[in-house]
Amino acid sequence: MLVLLIASTASFAQKKNKKNSKDQKKVKFGIRAGISTTDIDPSDLFILNAENTQRYKLNVKDAQYGMNIGMFMHFQQGKNFFIRPELHINSTRTDYEIQDLLRTSTPIAETVMESYHNISMPINMGFKMGPIRIQGGAIGNYHIGGRSDLKAYEGYAQNFNGVDLGWQLGIGLDIWKINLDWKYEGAFNNYGDHMEFFENRVAFDEGEKQMKLAVGWTF
Repeated sequence: MLVLLIASTASFAQKKNKKNSKDQKKVKFGIRAGISTTDIDPSDLFILNAENTQRYKLNVKDAQYGMNIGMFMHFQQGKNFFIRPELHINSTRTDYEIQDLLRTSTPIAETVMESYHNISMPINMGFKMGPIRIQGGAIGNYHIGGRSDLKAYEGYAQNFNGVDLGWQLGIGLDIWKINLDWKYEGAFNNYGDHMEFFENRVAFDEGEKQMKLAVGWTF
């Protein structure tokens, strides 16, 4: 559906261009790269084993900076309105603290790491006023890889959804061919819902929030 939306938008924009070749270029392509920070502070997660006894205590210790690189298309419709689909590859990392509650009488917290690699497909639309863009839209994230120290713990498995959906709001600045973007992004699902312990899916009590900064170049 996302591909069909992009294709139909591109077809419409190209037809508009053919009608009036003297107009400002309506379809633009570009590349972009950026960083992201994750804002999340959920409550501790207590995980039950197969005997319905508390086995692990898990919490988010630190969400590291992420990096992304990709491309975008910019479809200008009229003087102000635009549609901007993008395609990124993202890499992020989260450090967790986990305690095995059955190992000793005084469980020791151990720091473990998970890294994630996703393909992200945001579609934003908004208004352009001079060099400034005000935009918002939806984003889909598809997991393509990563690694996890949690796999060393009994009962742990990963079960990622096909595509995780979320939303974005942001502002952009265009100076010549340079694009600067700031976006605030949220997920509709709770953080860590890819985790399974003892064949039961678990998740923290908050959704992930991210701030993203990116710089791009329009051809």
